[in-house]
Amino acid sequence: MHQMTSEQAIARLSKRPPVAASKLLGSEPLEIDAARSFARMAFLGKAEFCTAQGVLHGGFLSAMMDEAMAIAATAAKNFDYVVPTLEMKTSYLAPVLPGRLVAEGQVVKAGNRVVYLEGKLFDTEGALAATATATAYFRKALWK
Repeated sequence: MHQMTSEQAIARLSKRPPVAASKLLGSEPLEIDAARSFARMAFLGKAEFCTAQGVLHGGFLSAMMDEAMAIAATAAKNFDYVVPTLEMKTSYLAPVLPGRLVAEGQVVKAGNRVVYLEGKLFDTEGALAATATATAYFRKALWK
């Protein structure tokens, strides 16, 4: 089977129906490697996502990693599936300021229906700021 290049995968992803949460987070695919089940995504950590202390709320950071992990999982299946998250654990390693952030998603193990994932989030300086693990479930995409 022919594997997509990163550019082809990004083009295929962009043909999917838009997701409001992705727009809100300023989601931008940087690299998608379907063969490795890996995705690197940029996000915009907006000032309105901040707590009273001026740092980004953890829920937004988790959502960014969740999206990167989902893209990693679905890329290997030609984006014909979605992966609702069954459970997710996030570890916050450092406060994150607003700006351009990068999240990576990686499949640890995938079965026919269940997939185990890891995520990392890097702050505006490129330092690791949060990690996540998740379990998700493959479902046929509604637009297929």
